Amino acid sequence: MHIPVLKEEVIRVLSPKRGDFVVDLTAGGGGHSVEFAKRLGKEGILVLIDWDEEMIEKAEEKISEMIDEKDRPEIFFITANFADIDEIFSEIQIDRKPDIFFADLGISSFHLEESLRGFSFRLEGPLDMRISKSIKLTAREVVMNFSERQLADIIYRYGEERLAKKIAKEIVRRRKERDINTTTELAEIVESVYKKTGIYNTKIHPATKTFQALRIFVNRELDNLSDFLQKVAKFVKSGTKIGIISFHSLEDRIVKRTFLSWEKDGLGRRVTKKPIVPSEEEMVINPRSRSAKFRAFEFL
Repeated sequence: MHIPVLKEEVIRVLSPKRGDFVVDLTAGGGGHSVEFAKRLGKEGILVLIDWDEEMIEKAEEKISEMIDEKDRPEIFFITANFADIDEIFSEIQIDRKPDIFFADLGISSFHLEESLRGFSFRLEGPLDMRISKSIKLTAREVVMNFSERQLADIIYRYGEERLAKKIAKEIVRRRKERDINTTTELAEIVESVYKKTGIYNTKIHPATKTFQALRIFVNRELDNLSDFLQKVAKFVKSGTKIGIISFHSLEDRIVKRTFLSWEKDGLGRRVTKKPIVPSEEEMVINPRSRSAKFRAFEFL
């Protein structure tokens, strides 16, 4: 089941109200989208974007189920990469600027629980990891075809994995013996490297960082975030708020630096000087929320 992260904090900080125009850049399972829709009313506008067509369908189902049609805002369901925000706005042609932009950059529960998508090291499935079917490169192609040095760079840069070189070396050694086709095969390879080093007793699964690195690389996640942040200022007005939930330091660093830069340039103010993190209670209910950080900015 998909549980929206930091739901109450997002609503409190971004404070959507009746008649507002809200853009949810990562509709996902529709958890946050429903909370926005409840507050916008008939006069409001809600644009729901997701790169994965299946997630847009799920968001549409959730909105239909949870929001009474009599008081439902005008809703646009768009399958697209939020990095293409300029093309999206050109397509929808709404004659006003949004009050709120929101993004939850975490991988959805649906993706983690659907073995065929290849995101989870706990479930056996093909090494895919593509958020959108429009992406050509799969994680398997990276694992099977990239050089040892390229693999080490990807695992270190995007996973911040200190054993990146050893893991890359073991991947290359194993793939000479036979193809690495599944998530569990790759997870076992990474696990074996950890066992050899004697530092297996970590709080997170040994394959976590390697899988994160491959997913980020395949989907160009950091590039997409940077591209969006470079473009979004064209689509804001005085009072527009942007809220972003990130789940690892690479994303958070991009958001933090961008918001600081905007503030220094006099474009607005950081609503959150320090990131908002989940309460102990939320982390118990939803362990996946543990690494979440929420930052918000308001344009002047």
